[in-house]
Amino acid sequence: MKVPLAYLATSLVSSSSKDAALNSWFVDCGIICPNAEVRTTPKSVAGRGVFTSAHVSKDDVLISIPYHMALTQDNGAKYFPHVADNLHKCRHTSLSPVRRFWNQIRRKKSECESSDNNFWQAELTAYAIEALETNHPWSAWISQWKREDPYQHLVDMSTWRFDDEPISKVLSDFSKIAPEIPSFKVNAAIGIRLSELNEYVTRYQNKAPCSEPMYATLTSRALGLSDSVTACLPMYDMINHSFEPNVALSFNDGNFELVALRDIPKDSELFLSYMDVTNHKGEWDEDKAAWMLVQWGIPTSPRRTVHVSDSKTTVSVVEESLPTS
Repeated sequence: MKVPLAYLATSLVSSSSKDAALNSWFVDCGIICPNAEVRTTPKSVAGRGVFTSAHVSKDDVLISIPYHMALTQDNGAKYFPHVADNLHKCRHTSLSPVRRFWNQIRRKKSECESSDNNFWQAELTAYAIEALETNHPWSAWISQWKREDPYQHLVDMSTWRFDDEPISKVLSDFSKIAPEIPSFKVNAAIGIRLSELNEYVTRYQNKAPCSEPMYATLTSRALGLSDSVTACLPMYDMINHSFEPNVALSFNDGNFELVALRDIPKDSELFLSYMDVTNHKGEWDEDKAAWMLVQWGIPTSPRRTVHVSDSKTTVSVVEESLPTS
């Protein structure tokens, strides 16, 4: 299936126009964000992020996202039932040894192989592709997805299956930005990701909307809401990482809400904590650091201040409040 990859292409539209269009779309689709907006600016740690447009006080709700706008497996199946039927047929293939091993690493609870959580990456990717191809309202958001890091470049080249040189280059690039993470651990994390990618192509190619670049991009934007629900949330997915976040996620009355953890001045960038890279002793963990590097392209080191975010307490609130299908 030929897939539109506009989200990876260089656009003729200026960055400010893209930001304006995306911010307008947020409002049009029911996201309430009067004091927050996406900006492309050198002031952002990643070049583009979400900023306050006015002073915000602690505990204020900055962004409210309706559940029906979240890219989840349930919503995708509702909007694209024909795609959901094809995806369901693909589930009958047994999980690969890599997936079984990864589930054990994550210490996941025993679950049947047809559990949604085993297939979220491929299924959300399929729904994202279908949204682009059918000009679904999600397409205005998904078309602006972009990921720039060595792992994404490796997937984009698609020569790694028959040439070791691209993988060696990625390891070299990662070593330059994160020299204190052992290369063999980074290599292991890349290996897991590429094995999952092979499994994905084997299971879904020519059977459902399928794209390796989209799969890699979506994986870096997704949020685990519970053991069984993973989602991509509009606007939330534009917020960059910090070990000292200033917003946290909760779920209230059918809406995902981003709440200020402290007073935030006007024109400040918003931050979430993507993951904690410390062990049970509060020390920097090389395994977690390697995974964070490959997952998001974010380097860490033991010399950096690693803060265990209080925002983690909101995860259980989200999980307990999510609607059930």
